[in-house]
Amino acid sequence: MAWFLGTSALAPRFTPTEADLALKAEEQREYVKDLWIFLASVVAFLTIVRALRLVLSLVIRPRSVASLLSEKSGAEVIQAGRNGKVSLRRLPAAFASAFRIVAFRLSLPIGPGSVASVAELTFIFGYIAVMLVILLINTGDLDSWFYEDRAAHLASCQLPLVVALAGKNNIISWLTGVSHEKLNILHRAAARTCLMLLWLHAIARASNGLPEQFDFTHGWMRWGATGLTAFTLAAILSLRPIRNAFFEFFLISHIVLIGIFLIAGFLHTRHPGFGDYVWPALVVWAFDRVFRAARLAWNNRFGISKSERHRTATVELITPDTVRLTLRRCFKWQPGQHAYVILPTVSALPTEAHPFTIASIPDSLDTKGESKDRDVVFLIRAREGFTGRLRDLAANSGVCTVPAIVDGPYGCPPDLTQFTTSILIAGGSGVSYTLPLLLNLVRQTRLGKSAVQRVVFVWSVREADHVRWISQILSEALAVAQSTGLTVDPRVYITGSTPPTPPLPALGYSESDRGSVNMESPISEKDVKMALPAYSALRILHGRPSIRKVLQEEIGVSTGPVSVDVAGPSALSQSVAQALASEITSPMSVLRGAPSVSLHVETFGMTR
Repeated sequence: MAWFLGTSALAPRFTPTEADLALKAEEQREYVKDLWIFLASVVAFLTIVRALRLVLSLVIRPRSVASLLSEKSGAEVIQAGRNGKVSLRRLPAAFASAFRIVAFRLSLPIGPGSVASVAELTFIFGYIAVMLVILLINTGDLDSWFYEDRAAHLASCQLPLVVALAGKNNIISWLTGVSHEKLNILHRAAARTCLMLLWLHAIARASNGLPEQFDFTHGWMRWGATGLTAFTLAAILSLRPIRNAFFEFFLISHIVLIGIFLIAGFLHTRHPGFGDYVWPALVVWAFDRVFRAARLAWNNRFGISKSERHRTATVELITPDTVRLTLRRCFKWQPGQHAYVILPTVSALPTEAHPFTIASIPDSLDTKGESKDRDVVFLIRAREGFTGRLRDLAANSGVCTVPAIVDGPYGCPPDLTQFTTSILIAGGSGVSYTLPLLLNLVRQTRLGKSAVQRVVFVWSVREADHVRWISQILSEALAVAQSTGLTVDPRVYITGSTPPTPPLPALGYSESDRGSVNMESPISEKDVKMALPAYSALRILHGRPSIRKVLQEEIGVSTGPVSVDVAGPSALSQSVAQALASEITSPMSVLRGAPSVSLHVETFGMTR
């Protein structure tokens, strides 16, 4: 503060006239307008792209497995093979493959243990470049008098965007289909850019001298310094090492500091007549909170139902380090979405919400009539903090119920029913994402609404005991899949040093079913006598999967488009992306008949 006060004695380089000030103010309004036109154009473009994709998916629907089977039963069908010759008819698909490789599968490190795709970096650096160009254009050889206030105008006008990118319910996600957790990287980039511009505004103003009407004897100036200090502290505490090490502290401090910043910023900008820049950010924040409150009330039947089952959850320790949390609720979700769980008696704060992927689907596999109440299941790997306390509760109390509130669902998972082959790859608790995708494909195939002919389910876990997480529902899904034309190839890789084979639940198959054990699996004869269904493809293997080999084999035999979905540690996601950036999916391979491959990496809950 003293440094700012001391600079007030410095004289400005010239004394602007009223005409100069009026022209400067007019230019600032125009530059703010131009910036928002550019940003609106980007959002509009992404919205149009999404709309076109939705229209094409409705118009050009692939044939279901049921129709293909009925056709095969009547006459032999000759599949379009790959003769290795280049066909110019595949040129659009080759261009699409090249774009996917460059934009989404190539990644660059942006910090310790953190990477970003080329597409993400393009948006980040493109945003920064546009902000800097608008900031410095027409500044008379970079004279600070021109950009000292323009920096504040550009930063302040972006506050609604910064808040929107952080919100779980925001119009950008609804329009573009990009889920809120993927927008978070843009939120951080935009916020830090605005912080940089606000410091540029403060330093330039102070270095040029603060006239009497702008010194710190005025309350609105002190509010400006207070807001900038709070914003700076929030940015420091949001740095990855601090955020990961003290997440609960980061979350609380972030909300408090940003609240101080927005209120102080409004009080600072209101005096010169620019409060309109800041109060919309408060409206955006309030909209998100009101929408979440309404969703919480509906999901948990506050004021609607007196039944305790709509406001409690069942806690069960299924392995020493994993808890199954089951809630009975009356809302629907898409397979692969996530929700925020509030357990007041377990959390450090009563309103503390934690995100987890929903490991179940809203409808039963047998496609029979559904109840309005549905089991919302979460598989929670215990670590420290909240998950550690939840594990301790389950270990000490056994199967028990606790008060629970759920907020969601959130996320924009892909529609896999349009593909011919689906490859689902998970590491550890990432199976919470791939399992419901598998269950949904089995169900949609039974309903005749899926074109997927083959699903490869790859799951890598450290201990064999972890198979208990999904053994029951996986057994049911594979049993249902046998009655359809869907081929499911489940592979479980045990990476620990001692991989005993856990027994899976028996479903009462016939003797012919029991005799179809795959010899690549270490399933014992004892397990077969226990009526363990072998599914003709189940493989429980010791070691790490060769991701490149799995992808190469499955893409090589697929007769149509392939979807690859991965969830797990960042190392696993990167290995999948690197494999799909190789010659397996190269534009030349596509020109020679290789299928198009779409990759979806579920980074929710993972370190980026």
